[in-house]
Amino acid sequence: MHLKTHGIVLAQTPFGSQDKLLTLLTSEQGLVTAVAKNPGRGKSKISAACEMLAYSEFCLFSGRTRYIVDSAELENNFFSLRSNLTGLSLAAYLAELTRFVMPQKETAEETLRLLLNTLYLLQKGEKSERMLKGIYELRLMCLSGFQPDVDGCAGCGKEDGNFWLLPGDGILLCDDCFPEYQKMSERPVSRVIFPEAVEKAFWHVITAPMQKLFSFRLSGDAEKAFGEAAEAFTLFQTGGKFGTLDFYKAML
Repeated sequence: MHLKTHGIVLAQTPFGSQDKLLTLLTSEQGLVTAVAKNPGRGKSKISAACEMLAYSEFCLFSGRTRYIVDSAELENNFFSLRSNLTGLSLAAYLAELTRFVMPQKETAEETLRLLLNTLYLLQKGEKSERMLKGIYELRLMCLSGFQPDVDGCAGCGKEDGNFWLLPGDGILLCDDCFPEYQKMSERPVSRVIFPEAVEKAFWHVITAPMQKLFSFRLSGDAEKAFGEAAEAFTLFQTGGKFGTLDFYKAML
C-alpha cells in the first residue's frame, strides 16, 4: 500500500549503515516515521527532500513495520534560514516540541500549516524570534488540547488589569487572590507576570484564524513578558526538557 502525502521532516537519524529514519509531520496522519534508503548517495533523487526541515511531497510504501520512502519531491527547504544559526536553532526546537506533543495517525493539517507559516516568517526575519517562538508555542499547545484560561482572574472574576499566570494550572490570578491560592496549595505555586497587554496577546493567539494569527505587535517589555509566559506555560504543560531549547538560548 502506498501513501502519498505532503510533510515536513522533523527529525533525521541514522538507520543502519546508510539509511535514514525520518520523522515526518503530515497533514493526513500527523507524525509518520519512514525509512529513506541511502539518501546520501551521490545520485539519490530524494536526498534534498529528506533533509531536516525539508517540506516535500512523499510517496511512502507501507512495509512490514514502517513506511519506506518510495519517492520524494522537495517543495521548500527554507534555504536562507540555514545560514542563520539562531534562527535554525529555534526551528530545531519548534520541530522537537512538535514531535513531543503530536500523536501519530491523527490529522494535523492545522499544525503543519502553523509550522510552515512560522518557518516562513522566521526565514523572512520581519518578526522577532521571541514573538514567533511564543506564538508557535501557545498555538501548538491549544491545538494539542492544552488551552490556558486567560479570561480574567480565576479567583474573583476580575477582567482588567495585570495578573499572574500560573503555568502549571493554566489560569490567571490577580494580586488579591494569589496569596490565598498559595496558602491553600500543598506546594509552592509557580507564577509568571502577566500584564494586560500580554493577556490580550494570549487571547489573540488562542482565538485568531490562522490568516490573522501573526498580525499583532507588542512593545519591548510586553513582548518579553509574552515570550516568558508562553514558554513557561509550554514547559509546565508538557513536562518536557528540550535540549534544542537549551541550545537556542545559549546562542542568544
